[in-house]
Amino acid sequence: MIRDIVELLLLTGLRVGEAVAMRASEIDMTGAVWLYSPDRHKNRWRGHDRCVAIGPRGQEIIRRNLKAQTEAILFSPAEQAVMIAANKRAKRKTKVQPSQESRKKAKPKRKPGETFSHRVVNKAIKRECRRANIPEWHTHQLRHTTALEVSRKHGIEAARAVLGHKTLQMTSDYAGHDKRTAAEVMGKIG
Repeated sequence: MIRDIVELLLLTGLRVGEAVAMRASEIDMTGAVWLYSPDRHKNRWRGHDRCVAIGPRGQEIIRRNLKAQTEAILFSPAEQAVMIAANKRAKRKTKVQPSQESRKKAKPKRKPGETFSHRVVNKAIKRECRRANIPEWHTHQLRHTTALEVSRKHGIEAARAVLGHKTLQMTSDYAGHDKRTAAEVMGKIG
């Protein structure tokens, strides 16, 4: 599920808090491009509306995580815990002892929460970066990467629309300095 969240962040430019709280009831799935309007988002208190367009690749991620109840959170820590336990059980090489069939506690002290937090998602990313022996990164960088890629391919105005910014200045701050484009221009003009 964390992988799905990360891919969705990169494809859509969502903030991590918007992605982990996503519910099917907040997504208009009627058109070729789905529109996600979160009930809660960063600038709601300012009176801003938030609408995120979700293309075919993002739709596939959402379809994998849809629930029968439209008000259910798509990315559920409790559901992931069940999936991890089932995966471990399937990979087991020895037979399970009868006393070990169900080790669930009647009243556990810690239970998975309703939603993932940004800290949990970033911790999982950090762990996988260390495991893969690559430089560590975090979810905020995904939004910046999306801004840079969209502005390269479709212009800064398109990046502003995708990220939901009110001003081009904010989008240009997110997109950063495009060193590759600068190098191409300087290569042409000398």
